[in-house]
Order: sequence, then C-alpha cells, then structure tokens
Amino acid sequence: MFFGLNGIEISLIITFTCLFIGILSGFPVAFAIAGSAIVSFGIIAVMSHAGLLYTLVERAGVTEIVPVLPKGWDGAFLSTLSTWSGGVFSRAFGGNVETLLAVPLFVLMGIALERSRIAEDLLTTMARTFGSLPGGLAIAVVLVGTLLAASTGVVGATVVTMGLIALPTMLRAGYSKSLATGVIATSGTLGQIIPPSIVIVLLGSIVGDMYSIGQENRARELGQTVIEMLGEPAVLSTGTLFKAAFIPGVVLAMLYALYAFGYALFKPSAAPPIKLADVDPNKFDVAKHYGYRTGLLLLLVLGPIVLLVSSWIVLTQMGIVTTQQSLSDTGLLSHGTLFIATAGLFVLLLSLALQPQYIKFPVLIGVLGVVCYVLVDLLVLDVAASSGQRFLAYAIPSILTLFGVRSALGRLSDIDVLRVVAPPVILIVSVLGSILGGITSPTPAASLGAAGAIMLAAARLSAGERGSTRVILWASFAIVIMLLMRGNFDLRMSLDEISFEDQIAVWVTIAAYHVAVFGLLYSCFVLIRKRVMSPVVRETTKVTSMVFMILIASLFLSLSIRAYGGEHYIQELLRSIDDPRKLLLVVMLVLFVLGFVLDFIEIIFIVIPIVGPVIYAADPNLMPPEWITILIAVNLQTSFITPPFGFALFYLRGVAPPSVTTGDIYRGIWPFVIIQVIGLVLLWNYPVITTFLPDLLPAN
Repeated sequence: MFFGLNGIEISLIITFTCLFIGILSGFPVAFAIAGSAIVSFGIIAVMSHAGLLYTLVERAGVTEIVPVLPKGWDGAFLSTLSTWSGGVFSRAFGGNVETLLAVPLFVLMGIALERSRIAEDLLTTMARTFGSLPGGLAIAVVLVGTLLAASTGVVGATVVTMGLIALPTMLRAGYSKSLATGVIATSGTLGQIIPPSIVIVLLGSIVGDMYSIGQENRARELGQTVIEMLGEPAVLSTGTLFKAAFIPGVVLAMLYALYAFGYALFKPSAAPPIKLADVDPNKFDVAKHYGYRTGLLLLLVLGPIVLLVSSWIVLTQMGIVTTQQSLSDTGLLSHGTLFIATAGLFVLLLSLALQPQYIKFPVLIGVLGVVCYVLVDLLVLDVAASSGQRFLAYAIPSILTLFGVRSALGRLSDIDVLRVVAPPVILIVSVLGSILGGITSPTPAASLGAAGAIMLAAARLSAGERGSTRVILWASFAIVIMLLMRGNFDLRMSLDEISFEDQIAVWVTIAAYHVAVFGLLYSCFVLIRKRVMSPVVRETTKVTSMVFMILIASLFLSLSIRAYGGEHYIQELLRSIDDPRKLLLVVMLVLFVLGFVLDFIEIIFIVIPIVGPVIYAADPNLMPPEWITILIAVNLQTSFITPPFGFALFYLRGVAPPSVTTGDIYRGIWPFVIIQVIGLVLLWNYPVITTFLPDLLPAN
C-alpha cells in the first residue's frame, strides 16, 4: 500500500483532493461538490477493482485482504444511490422541513431591508451620531452591522451595502484603509452568529439529529436508555440555539468596537473624528441640556434598561418570575408580563431622558399604567382566571400604558437617530422576542420577519405618500391585535364549547387578519410599483436555491464517503481521543483550517454529519450541546474573513474603490481574525455565556 496508508485512508485523500480541485476550478459550488463525489467514487471503484485499494482484516488468526468496496463498484453504487435518494427525500420532506423553511424567509427579510435603503439610512444616521468620537465611524459601522445582522442575517448584502456607503466616507475622513476594510468586512459577518442567522438555522437542521444519535450511542454503551441517562429526551432545537447565540454575538460586536476605539486612541491620525454639520438652532439640544456630560447622558439612557433587565434576571433566578404554565407551581409573575412592563417602562423613561422639555404628565400616566399592569397580574388575577376576566382586568392599565407610550413615541420620533433605528429594532424585537420568549419556533418567527420587512420596505419607499403609509400602519396595528388575541384567548374553533369572550376574540382576530393580509398585499403592490419586488424575489430565489443545491450535493458526497467506510473510519479515529474536550478542540482546529478554503455551507453539510455523532456524544452536563454548536458557529463565522477564500473579503473587494488593494483588505482583516480567536477562547473557558439565556428563558 502506498506510503503505509490503508485503502480507506487513500480513498479519503482521493475524495478530498477531488473536492478541493472541484471547488477551486471555478464551477458553481453545488456542481463542484456533486462532481467531486462522482469523480472520486469512479477513481476509487476502478482502483478497488484493480486490487490497489484494500484493508487488511485479521479473522481467526488469518489476515485477509478486503477491498474498500467489498461488493464491487456496482453493488456500492446501487447501495449509495438508493441511500442517497432516501436521504434527499427525508431531508427535503422529512422532520427538518420546518426548520429549513426558515432559510428562504430570513433571506427574503434581509434582502428586502437592503433593497429598500433602510440599511443606508442606518449607516448615515449612525455616522452622524458617533462620527465626532475617535474611531466613531468604525464604531458606527459595528453598530449598524449588529443591527443588520439581527434583522437580516445575510452576509453578502450587509458587506456590500456597508462597503458602498461607509467605505468611501471613512476614506474621505482620513481613516486607515486597513481599519476601514477590516471593520466593514468583519461587522458584515455578524449576521452569521447573531439571530436570526442562516448558519444557526442550517446547523439546527443537522445538530439536533447529531445530538440525539450521539446520546443514543452513549446510552447504549452504558446499558441504559436516553431517558434513564439524561432524565429527559435528547432534544436540541433551533430556538435553543438562537437563545445561546445571542450573547456571544453581542460580545463579539463589543470586541470589534473596543478594538476600533483603542486603535483610534493609539493612532488618532488613522481614525480621526469628523466634523458634524451645524445643528439647527431651533432644535432642542439634549447634550447641551445636560451640560455636555456624556457619562450622565449614557447613564440616563442605558441605566434604566440595564436595571430593568437585571431585575428581571434576579426575579427569575429567585423563582418569582416563570412561564405562564408554571405559575400555579412556583412563580408569581409571568415572563410575558415582565416583557410588557420592561418594554413599556424603557420607552417611557427614554422619552423623559431625551426629551425633558415636554410636559411630563402623559408619560407619568403611562408609568402608572405599567405599575398597575404588574399589580393586577400580581394581586388581582390568579391562574384559574378566564380569558375574559384577564382581558377586563388588564383593560384600564393597558389603556393608561398605551396613552403614555403613544405620547413618548411621538416625542422620540423628533430624534433623527431613533426615528431611523426604531423600525428595524421593532422588527428585531418582534422576531427575536417571539423566539427567545418561547412563544413560537424560528420558522413562524421568520414568516413574521419576512412580512414585517416587506411592510417596512414599502413604508420606506412610499415616504411622503400619506395614504400608503396609513394603510401599512393599520396593517401593522392589526398584527399587534392578532398577537394580543393569541396571547390572551383560546382561538381554537374546533372546540365543542367556546366561551362568549373567546368567540368575540376569534371574530376580532379574523377581522385583524384580513386587515393585515390586505396591508401585506398592498405593501407587495408598492414594492412592485417601485420596481423593488422583482429583484428581491430573484435574489431570494438564487440564494435559497444555492443553499439547497449544496445540501443535496453534500448529501451525495457524504454517502459516497460512507460507501467505502470513510465516515466510520473518521468517527473511530475521533473516538480514540479519550478526553471529550480535547476531541472538540481537534475538531475546532480542523474546522478553522477548512474555513480557509471551504464555505460555511459546505462545512455544515459535509463535515458536521461525519464528526457530529462523536462530539455530541459527550456528557451534556460537561459539554452542553448548545455550547458546542455556538463554538462551531463562531468558528464558521471566521471562515468568512480568513484569507485567501473568505467570502466577505470577496464581497468587499468587488465594491471597494481602485485605491483600496487586496493587500489593504488582507492587512486589515488579520486583527479581527485574532479577535475571533479571542472570542472563541472566551466561549471555551466560560460556557455560561452561551448557556445563560437558554437556562433563563422558557423552552420553545
């Protein structure tokens, strides 16, 4: 045998050599993967038939030569083809179809926001807000990248948009080419880790099965069932992964911003502050009102939300706040009540801090309404209260709260940055809030996000057309009504007996549904009239088709590897590493190296199914499965920015001006690759960063 390698090892080398050649050939990735599977299988079949590829097996003291394809090429081909067909069918129409349906919806959501120029408005406004600080433009790019990541999850659209808008501005302001390109390319990749993320959705469609298989194998070795071993089923949902990914994504964004700020402090000439346009003298200057004390202003803006969220966390840890289903057993308040109270109080207090020149009475009425809302839930209602009783009890506090919030929103809309940031933030809160709060799974949330993005895009493009804006606002209000009815009443119409209040709620929901559908259809008409809908649908179809074509091709390649025992060989090699953390470290290093030459989709669909049953077989108390998955996701995010094949670098190179060379981009990206490694080290040593939210928030 060549170089002391057995037949399976040589077959693996042949397969991955064909794969890399195919990817580097310039063919579309999906066809390159499928073609490499066919070509490598043909080469291995010919060599196995010629007796060049074999393994030595000892049986009853006799060493036998066994070809890598013991049934011959025809038997292996038929077996692989039948298994591949079944695998494609089960993947496309089986248990993971609901998770995978979120992919085109999130892609549509992101492309609609990008095409409607909402991202451009965000960049322009953030640049005006933070540009006067050292490194302020770079910090603004990181913040916008974070917002776009949480509202789109599409790397290409984010990098191209920020490259077209922010890069020329940063270069004109005297920013270093390396810093400008590095911060733009890296911030654009946050969409791969901050939910809703395509990476998380695709991983969620695979690692759930891997975790279940791994724990079943471990239980079989221990002579137990999974329930006996874990005390619960081995389930890992995409919703849990979304919760686990949120804090790591924010931590990475903070590390990027800190680097940009530190770079500006040490090299002021490479990241200078910019001179802002003259302020309208007739406009209220909040900074002047507080004596230009930035620390005090930040405390007034961020202090309330930090205090409210911290109190929520403490009350949850004490068992006072829990899920609605558990109120009868332990808690006194539900997460839903605390969410409404926290959101309402934050908006009210923010208006008091940023617009103190207005009369305070309406806002104080809203604060009173929030307090009464919590007291009603705490003192008046019990778990056995009917839907009608709850609705009536909440009516007066809700009216007071809405009165104050309406006044507060009107005041906050006078502030440019909030007027621009508010729409995507509301969309983010709606999508992520429904997932993180356990209200729904990612796919229905993706539907809500796609519809919301279409409405936001239509509202942005029809600015100045009062009639169009009013229709879209009424449709948005109807969606809120439906969510409120869903949260407070039983809307099942198949029940034998439906209470009077539930009947009213059903008819109100039906009416709101028709208003919302009309508003959505009207928004689509606006996008068609503005010639935006066609490119949005076309780009969504292209991206979605690419993802699913790669999925099918990667299944073909994986099953071709399985035909000659390559998958089993790799898994046995990994199982030879006794320490599960060392095993995971080896896998992470392999993924990091593969990220230099392979896209994240190929890694997810080709590598993870092979190594997944081994790394997810560890004790979940020692290595939580969500922690493992987020480590992989951050590692895959790094593949977007690692030369020479980082896709974010290609996207930025395509829109960068001629004065910016590829060398400038490569020099600017390496500090952020190091930051990514630092982020991985933090997650490795402090798993609580990933497990905190899944443990705190209710399960989906």
